Amino acid sequence: MDFIRAQLTRIPRITPVNLSASTVLITGANSGLGLAASREVLMSSPKRLILAVRNLDEGNKARSELMGRGKPTLTEIEVRKLDQNNFESVASFAKSLKGDRVDFAILNAGVMNGEFITSTDGLESELQINVLSPALLSLLLLPNFHLASSSSKLPSTPPPHLTFVSSGLHTMAKFPERKLGPGEILPALNNRAQYSQSDRYSVTKTIGLLWMRELASRVQSSDIVINAVNPGFCKTGLMRNTSGVMYYLSRVAQFLLGREVADGARCLVDAAVIKGPETHGLYLSEMQVKAESDLVRSAEGKELEGRLWEEIVALLGQHGLDMENLP
Repeated sequence: MDFIRAQLTRIPRITPVNLSASTVLITGANSGLGLAASREVLMSSPKRLILAVRNLDEGNKARSELMGRGKPTLTEIEVRKLDQNNFESVASFAKSLKGDRVDFAILNAGVMNGEFITSTDGLESELQINVLSPALLSLLLLPNFHLASSSSKLPSTPPPHLTFVSSGLHTMAKFPERKLGPGEILPALNNRAQYSQSDRYSVTKTIGLLWMRELASRVQSSDIVINAVNPGFCKTGLMRNTSGVMYYLSRVAQFLLGREVADGARCLVDAAVIKGPETHGLYLSEMQVKAESDLVRSAEGKELEGRLWEEIVALLGQHGLDMENLP
């Protein structure tokens, strides 16, 4: 019933704010929620909008669509390659922004697979795209956020925001791997023999929330507002890779209860631009702060935050990524 109530909640329009001196970054911006969020952000006329996309051709099509919305824009719209199935691509993307300010970022790219798929780095793809690469990117972008925080801005401009796109499905995670010993959670999740397709997406969104909470505890809200947002179950292609009963159930649910993509996108932009420091370290849904799952809010969840932080940082280090100067 909570799901139905949430899906039927009316999502209001957002009043544009002054972003004329700001840079906005959106991952997965060539389609779906990312593209719709880009449209919404453009209403606030940022100085610069960076579309981070896996496929540059698709990204350039999205840019052309945004540029041809019917009214001229002063926003500089850039398309940059970011393949979150590849750590080297994430690191190269962040390196390309060295010395640039980033005021607002929506880490939106995500996937739901129908089977165990191995990434370029030899890891389970859903885990890498939904958790590990966003975690890496969030660390690599911290200097860009700090630069934005210390730079001059208009009095009416909100403080820098780093927003992770979450999902209400995190509440359904069974996540038996959490009971394993130190250093054993990620190896289990990357083990084909232990893979559970029905639980994987929910688990990745749970771990993503735990990462967000731990990162927020290490960064002052006066410097960067870090939060997570659930856009709701939207009419996107997220579940196109699923199969069997899950695929058909998702199609029926989208038809009956699916939220329009524009409404979900407004939820993203509300969390990433409009909401203030009072949302630091918190989870939003339907444009309101909401309680996470019992696991995330529990003492066990708090312990998992630290354990998973250590495991993720160690794994990234094993892949040759610089994990010095962590917050």
